[in-house]
Amino acid sequence: MGSHHAAMPQAEISTAPQAIAAARVRLLLGTVPVSAVTNASVAFIATSLLHGSMPSGGFQAWGAGMIGLQILRLLLWAVWRRQPAESLAQAHRSWRLRVLRGGYWLTGIGWGLIPILLFPQDTLAQSFVAFFLAGVSGAAVAGLAFDAWASGLFVVSVIAPLALRLALAHSPLALAMAAMVGLYMLYLGVAIRRGQIQFLQLLNWRTRADGARARTARQAQLNALLAEINQLGASATDATALYATICRVAVQGGMAPLSIVQRETPDGRFEVVAQSAALPEGALDTPRLDLAWRQDRPEFLGDGQTLDACIPLHARGTVCAMLRVVCPNASEMDDILREWLLNLAASVDRGLQAIGQRERIDRLQKLYRALIREGEVVLQSRSAEDMLQHTCDTLATDTQFHAAWLARPDESGAFRVLARAGAGAEQLDHFRVHRDDANRAPLVLRVWDTQTLQVCNDLLHDPDMQPWQASLSRYRWHAALAAPVRRGGALWGVLVFTSPHPQAFDDQTIALCEQVAALLGYGLDELDLKERLGHLQRIEAHRARHDTLTGLPNRYALEQYLPEVIARARRHGSVFALGMIDLDGFKRINDTWGHSAGDRVLRELTRRLQSVQRQTDFLVRLGGDEFIVVMEDLNPLEIQTGFANSVQRLRQAVASPFEVATNVHLPMEMSIGISAYPLDAQDADGLMRLADKAMYAAKTQRKSPVESLV
Repeated sequence: MGSHHAAMPQAEISTAPQAIAAARVRLLLGTVPVSAVTNASVAFIATSLLHGSMPSGGFQAWGAGMIGLQILRLLLWAVWRRQPAESLAQAHRSWRLRVLRGGYWLTGIGWGLIPILLFPQDTLAQSFVAFFLAGVSGAAVAGLAFDAWASGLFVVSVIAPLALRLALAHSPLALAMAAMVGLYMLYLGVAIRRGQIQFLQLLNWRTRADGARARTARQAQLNALLAEINQLGASATDATALYATICRVAVQGGMAPLSIVQRETPDGRFEVVAQSAALPEGALDTPRLDLAWRQDRPEFLGDGQTLDACIPLHARGTVCAMLRVVCPNASEMDDILREWLLNLAASVDRGLQAIGQRERIDRLQKLYRALIREGEVVLQSRSAEDMLQHTCDTLATDTQFHAAWLARPDESGAFRVLARAGAGAEQLDHFRVHRDDANRAPLVLRVWDTQTLQVCNDLLHDPDMQPWQASLSRYRWHAALAAPVRRGGALWGVLVFTSPHPQAFDDQTIALCEQVAALLGYGLDELDLKERLGHLQRIEAHRARHDTLTGLPNRYALEQYLPEVIARARRHGSVFALGMIDLDGFKRINDTWGHSAGDRVLRELTRRLQSVQRQTDFLVRLGGDEFIVVMEDLNPLEIQTGFANSVQRLRQAVASPFEVATNVHLPMEMSIGISAYPLDAQDADGLMRLADKAMYAAKTQRKSPVESLV
């Protein structure tokens, strides 16, 4: 081992020039996006601020050129960034490094063109130029200190022309600025040098660290087999894959050419889950295997040459499988192999525990997502049926549940499945459970009895579930949870979750299932509340548009209806009539027999008018004893006779006397005024005004019979 700890040659611990160049290429390529965007942005700002100092538009041309150069750099970066790392590692032999440096140099030359060709005369503008150029130079040094060529070329191309132009300005302020720029260039040179040294130091340290890791990895090869198994156990996706990996790694490591993982079947035998090679006769079932399983302890058998071990593997604290390992040439390594095998079993146990935890986390994450989707279902559902079905669909899709269903008892007490989804849910079409059944084993009955959540984590071994175990086994319903769903504060239904895995419902899963059921109940309550509010709104809307005494549409409804009738008549080129009706002498009835008698007359008049009106007529009570009837779809003969038939039909409503009090019947007369669209008027107000005028004209031509009798 002494040779492994000897000092390594300098070439192994220092960074090679090729590695330095490759690192520079990667870093330069990584700085291109920020550099290009920054230079383009500053060039745009400089052009915006200084374009007035060059009437010929030189700054606009310069800005366009600078921005175009940065776009080219970005395009080059977009192409090269997809190059594999191996290609970049060889960049020191190609033209890539020179092109990347050239991009920064050309950018620096672009900034250097300002003091050479576009230097303003105004002192304030000159200060702006100095500020911009100093800023971009400092930013370049900060971002490119690891590459002296790129940063140096950029700085010299920018600062040297600026200092020279300021020195040639022959003004005291310009000379002072030139001196400051010169000092600034010296400072940037020192910064570049320091950055170069730090870059090489950091790269050298990383190279040394890589070398140290390589030495540590070589030294760790003595126990690499167990380390590999530990890593595989931590990353295995499921138990079967972990068992197969253990057998493969054990063979490849040369420790155990024969490795078998077995587990007990329901009939008491052992089945092979994973194996490394063909099994010899009698290798599956041995008394030692059964003893190790029953007593949960490892069994070793050694003959001085071969070590045969049977070691229990555990999941959730119980024996879940048996690792059978046969190690040849174990005469001098018996104790070491025993310890290694015990560590191997412990590693597998940890792997199984990690797999179980990941599966549990995955199940909980899926259930959390289902809970979130259930919230969306509650918000988006328009009916209880839609909400129930979408809930079951959500719970049976991409979760640990096999199926989900909801049931509630009908008026006879028989439970009816209102919604279902998932594998085997079709068997619920024959679900026969009654609230009065003597067998209270079904979970829905337990929930109905206790009004609390009920869980059975092993349906196939629950003696109470014996009558249903055949169908439960066929559809792999191994565990179930039933949660109460409350609606309006009372137990309304039962939501059932089923899983293909025994012991699937732990405390967190139970809590989440309970939240789903509670959320469903809240959703149903929300639907009920919306329905009640909608009913109240419909009542209020009806009240707003209808007369409370007669139930007829009121003036507000007429104001909304008339524009529609006018638009329809204008569109079809048809004619309609508006009739205004008034009872003659109605005020005397209220004054003599009271308002209750008047109300009785108005209700009776409404009934009679409705009996003689056509289906297309629109009857309205304006108020008091005034009514409006809108008559559409009139035939030409009706128009030619001046609506005589319509008036006669309406007068039939008052042909018989009205009962104003007990055994008191009075004859009534009505005055009717009619206006027609578009013959008389073409708007609602005009039609109402003309009909009212015609009605009062008719009223003055007669005296009400009531006035003569009362």
